[in-house]
Amino acid sequence: MSSESKRNYHVFFHLHTVSGIVISTALFVIFFCGAFALIKDEITAWEKGDKVNVEEAIDIDYDRAIEVIKSEDYELYGRDLRILVPDAKQEIYFQLSESQDTIKAPTKEDKLYYFFIDAHDYTWSEYYSFYSIGELVYRLHFFSQIPYVGIYIAGFVAFFFLLAIVSGVIIHWKKIVSNFYVFRPKAKAKTIWTDAHTALGVIGLPFQFVFAVTSCFLCMSIFVLAPASLIYNGDQDKLLEEVRPMMRTYELGQPTENIGSLNGFMEDVQSRWEGFTPVQVYIRNYGTDNMMFQVDGMLMNQKKFVAHGRAIYDVASRELIAEKLPDEPNYLEGVEATVRALHFGDWGGYPLKMVYFILALITCFVIISGVLIWLTAREKKNISASQRLFNRKVGHSFIAICMSLYPVTAFAMIVARVLPRSMDDSRQSLLYLAFFIVGTIVTLFFRFKRSNYFTTKYTLLSGAVLGLLIPIVNGLISGNWVWTMIAQNQVEIALVDLIWIGMSAIVLFTLTKIKKPEPLSPSHKELLAQQKEEFTAESTSQTETEKPMKYKIAILWLASAIGYILHGMYGLYGVYYHENMMMDDATGHVPLSHHLWRVGLEGLAFLFSVLCLEVKVRWFYWTAFTWAILQGMFNVYHFFTALMYEASNVSEIVALAVMVLISIFLIKAFREWNKELIVWIEK
Repeated sequence: MSSESKRNYHVFFHLHTVSGIVISTALFVIFFCGAFALIKDEITAWEKGDKVNVEEAIDIDYDRAIEVIKSEDYELYGRDLRILVPDAKQEIYFQLSESQDTIKAPTKEDKLYYFFIDAHDYTWSEYYSFYSIGELVYRLHFFSQIPYVGIYIAGFVAFFFLLAIVSGVIIHWKKIVSNFYVFRPKAKAKTIWTDAHTALGVIGLPFQFVFAVTSCFLCMSIFVLAPASLIYNGDQDKLLEEVRPMMRTYELGQPTENIGSLNGFMEDVQSRWEGFTPVQVYIRNYGTDNMMFQVDGMLMNQKKFVAHGRAIYDVASRELIAEKLPDEPNYLEGVEATVRALHFGDWGGYPLKMVYFILALITCFVIISGVLIWLTAREKKNISASQRLFNRKVGHSFIAICMSLYPVTAFAMIVARVLPRSMDDSRQSLLYLAFFIVGTIVTLFFRFKRSNYFTTKYTLLSGAVLGLLIPIVNGLISGNWVWTMIAQNQVEIALVDLIWIGMSAIVLFTLTKIKKPEPLSPSHKELLAQQKEEFTAESTSQTETEKPMKYKIAILWLASAIGYILHGMYGLYGVYYHENMMMDDATGHVPLSHHLWRVGLEGLAFLFSVLCLEVKVRWFYWTAFTWAILQGMFNVYHFFTALMYEASNVSEIVALAVMVLISIFLIKAFREWNKELIVWIEK
């Protein structure tokens, strides 16, 4: 291999390693949750416990559904209605746009509404009236729980995953076939993980590449549309009409009382295109003389992978006024429809979903094995004790977070099944408690056990046991035992139980093959002792003119406090230019929560600035260090949201950028202060 080839190899090797390590935890969460997101509707049906009898779009009584909406005091005039046809949840999803009529006062507040109507008895329910664990896991798949920026974080993770895939293929290209057949279970740990990583990586390579590309498209489309809007001179509506014709809106017509029935349009669509499957329905400009009924869907045939069709009817004349034939090519719509079909796997039925499910879990193993290769490679004598300790902490944290997802998800599934159906918003709160709070506690427990073997063994064991309890709990509560559901052809409900039974059986079998590895040498305590010796040597080599790191940290804390005060002053800056700063429902009394925000940001920054000059105990260091990290994450989040929603407020954006920079310096300084603290405590 020439020097140039070696250089290129090392460049791609480090790109593969760094990109993989940086995103490993987030990527594991995305794929693990993504596996269950494939069956989120089935999980919701399983939670409800009702027999599944999916209503076809053609059988929906649209007139009755409209009357139900009106009975809930929604003013429909001038609004667009978006309707998603029923799935395994057996609910019709309705989304009401804001009214285009700015004069006529609506019965309810004029804003975007979304809710469900039961496909059988047509009862109305709010979106959060039955919050499912399937919905929770699905939204965690793209970090929806992080406001505003969660989906973009998922997009950047997908982008770096794409880099890791491409660089990994380049690294292993010459030996990708031969290494696929190599597995040495009796070799050393690094060799075992390398063989497993390569073999399973090759098996899931097409799947992983498709998911990386489609995830980038779905999560980061804003970065594609932003420059594209320049072509349309900033006219976002016109841009969206070109990219997504199904979202096109029309000018509001004159009010009319003669609407007529909406039920016959779906039958006409079905008679035009045999085998056409409606996906969503739009009712445009409700209650006007140019009211339209629009049907979008797919035609499943062997001529095209994605055959997307659209029919638009004028409600007043009941005539077809526009259509897009399923076999008619349209590049923009075809790309988006293909991307969505490939990502969600909803074009191949349950067999394809199960293939996706298995490949998603295989990818989770590839991620874990890649991190373990990285950790094993860094257990060398020539690496300093402090660096080895840091690497082990990274490994313990990663394994604890990732492996805890399995038992925590099983536990949350049981909680979701036990909870009563009629709980409204409190159901979501309890599921968040069962998943996120319990998950955090479990993760911290395994993190501080400092044993990847212990974590792996007992997360798998507890997850397998809880997984076997899931169908039992379901059967006891609803009577929907697995064999009963199979006999009644209730595939949607039986599928959830069968997946957990299958996973538990595989995990229990795997546990019988896992052997306890030799303890790491040197041990954790020995590394701590070596680290103290290294820090002491560094401290004695410093000159007397060097100042302790605590002064630098105190100054940075003080700068943080001043930065928060200045940020508040910039918020008042708009008052000078007659900007209305009054909050809705303001009474002159400052809420306690706002005082707590000021104390938490400015007050604690001042407090830590003073205390770090005097306090030299480890608990204070970790408390201040943890708060510095949380404060830094908040500053980064605040900076990006300001860029997205307050781009014209230059003063605020500059202030937030400085706060982010201070946070980076502060966290970096804490790492250095750790060395001094160890020396002080030792003395």
